[in-house]
Amino acid sequence: MEMRFDTTPLRATSTAEGYLRDSPILTRVGIFPYKRQDGTTRYELRPPEEVFHADTLASLKGIPITDGHPGLVNSRNAKQHSVGTVLSEGRQDGENTVGDIVIHDTSPIVAGKKELSCGYTLTLDETPGEWNGQRYDAVQRNIRYNHTALVRAGRAGNARLNLDAADADLSNDEESNMTTVKVRLDSGLSYDAAPEVAQELEALRGKIGDATKRADEQQARADSEKARADEAVAKIDQARKDGQAVAHARLKLEGEAKALGVEVKQDMADKDIRVAVIKAVRGDGFDVAGKSDAYLEVAYDLAVGEKASRTDALSSQRREMFQKVKQDGNEGDGGGSVSAAAARAKMISGMNGGQ
Repeated sequence: MEMRFDTTPLRATSTAEGYLRDSPILTRVGIFPYKRQDGTTRYELRPPEEVFHADTLASLKGIPITDGHPGLVNSRNAKQHSVGTVLSEGRQDGENTVGDIVIHDTSPIVAGKKELSCGYTLTLDETPGEWNGQRYDAVQRNIRYNHTALVRAGRAGNARLNLDAADADLSNDEESNMTTVKVRLDSGLSYDAAPEVAQELEALRGKIGDATKRADEQQARADSEKARADEAVAKIDQARKDGQAVAHARLKLEGEAKALGVEVKQDMADKDIRVAVIKAVRGDGFDVAGKSDAYLEVAYDLAVGEKASRTDALSSQRREMFQKVKQDGNEGDGGGSVSAAAARAKMISGMNGGQ
């Protein structure tokens, strides 16, 4: 979407309230020159079917009249820039468009701004051609008026300037020399824009930046809270596992102690149970005074292991003796069997050394 500014002189009469009313020529059909960024001139056609299109003429009604061109006028800046209003839709008058206007604040006119310059948006058709024997580079279509500005007089100085900017000396055209700033979009494209447009863009970027910063801070807080929650869950899970390990170790210790004939009381500390087991295996004379917990744990493991070895050795010895008695009994009666009492007596005799 392009934007253009076209100018015609102001002819107005004063009302009793001090307002200025007029029905001036606002624009016309024709080929108009516009300066490019590189200093060259392009010629754009405003054909009758676009200039006098019903939607184009209707777009004039109600637009503000501004003191100079502030860029695109909208509800946020209209109050700041408006000095009057276009009262009617545009009307065709030959090749011209006229309309009814009122200017409430006449100070710009007193300051020397005596011409009207239309600001409008358009779609640019880049198809070149020829109109009334004159070449053009592009065609202006979908013209929609945004505002009409009061600008200074002093173009070429002939009557044709009363129509539009078509034959104006662009070197003395206020709109051509309008102060602009370079605006760079996020896409990387850049263009010249009025300072107000650049300021609004920067303000919007600032708001977006602030919103992004707040969002990042909220996300950081959320991430921190999640990290703390995850850490708490991990600690609870580890504590549960540690508790289960402690309970399992206690049950194992109590089971081993009871298997060795040690009486375990619920209020006994693990250390006390180990000492009781050690003495049960090694005898009450085993000295545990001043021994470290690590020493007692090793002594406990040795005692339990020693007791288990003794038990295994005794069981093996009994099995061997029983087998021997059984064999002897079978030999004594010619393959028969001896009584249980006789077998037991013989086994005990063997365990006592045959005495």
